[in-house]
Amino acid sequence: MNRRTLLLGSGVAVSTVLAGCSSDESADEGNGGSGNGTDTGDEPSESDVDTLRSIGETIDRDEPLFDPDAERYEGSGRENVTDLSLDSGLTTLAFEYDGTSDFVVMLGGDDEAVLVNETGAVEGATGIATSAGDYVLDVAGDGHWTLHVGQPRAPDAEIQTPPVEASGTGPAVVGPVGIEGAATVSGGHDGERNFIVMAYTEDDSGQFAGEEVFNEIGAVESETTVDHPGTVWIDVQADGDWSLAVE
Repeated sequence: MNRRTLLLGSGVAVSTVLAGCSSDESADEGNGGSGNGTDTGDEPSESDVDTLRSIGETIDRDEPLFDPDAERYEGSGRENVTDLSLDSGLTTLAFEYDGTSDFVVMLGGDDEAVLVNETGAVEGATGIATSAGDYVLDVAGDGHWTLHVGQPRAPDAEIQTPPVEASGTGPAVVGPVGIEGAATVSGGHDGERNFIVMAYTEDDSGQFAGEEVFNEIGAVESETTVDHPGTVWIDVQADGDWSLAVE
């Protein structure tokens, strides 16, 4: 992504995050790239399963969202973020909002979508495959919000292999996991609203790319097969606690 620093109206500041190399980031890569810093010892158990990283955990790194050109947008109320240029591939949006009313983020451009539609204070992430082009983010809410936009290209040391698992509450993007051929995905959700899970490779392009894993309402305990090989990030849209396992 080729981006420039922007200053929006109503006091909304936009800053471009520059890349940096940090030797500290690789300190935990020897533990299967899980980033949890846990020492499994010299004799790992066969039952050990790596945990996928939430992409929101990368915000404070030198390359947030695994993208040296990731951008940070901050504002209050309703604003339009313009001159957002994206390459072809997976685009991730990490967000934080402290308002009390609806918080809606819409993507406009070659690919259009409602990226976020939540009520009240919320923190999470979402993903969408986009074509190369210029885009606009229409942000609406009654409180302060922060957005981080990036197109992840995870280094090999961060890519895990099945079996892996992930869990959380609310919307999230987790990964990366290298999938070759078909994989079995188990999922659980204890919320009341939609439980939608999509699998995207980093190279997926266009809003109809990716593979739907689950699309259920309410409490869910299910298993399915996904055939979407590549370096995969999993987009989870949920209103309750959820869990995933990939084998």
